[in-house]
Amino acid sequence: MKQLYIWILFLFIVGCANAQTNPPADNQKMQNIEALKIAFISRQLDLTPDEAQKFWPVYNQYSNDIHSVVREDHDVLDRDQKVLDIRKGYRDQFIRIVGPDRTNRLFEAEGKFRQLLIQAMQRRQGMRQNGQNRGELDQ
Repeated sequence: MKQLYIWILFLFIVGCANAQTNPPADNQKMQNIEALKIAFISRQLDLTPDEAQKFWPVYNQYSNDIHSVVREDHDVLDRDQKVLDIRKGYRDQFIRIVGPDRTNRLFEAEGKFRQLLIQAMQRRQGMRQNGQNRGELDQ
């Protein structure tokens, strides 16, 4: 499991380091993050091909619904409640596809991925600031 986290962080950091020399559009960055998220969730849930065929269309719609609420609602409590309602609404669909245990793992995996992403971004920001500080000291 640790190897998976390390691998995802490595890919993200390499992508971020590469972005410093040739920055892709914001849309490309989001697509890269989504691809990492899909790979992470796939590994966490250990989906069979049949399950994956049923799971991903439902998950994509769920994800779109979540993103719509997050973009549109600026009241934190209202937004959080709407996101929770969406998650509860999709829970039964996910349970029918992957069962209750893996449905819980799905929601946990989303949180873990978010934490790993934040940590990687913080490290990247720290590396960028350290580089700037070193440059200032050299002058």
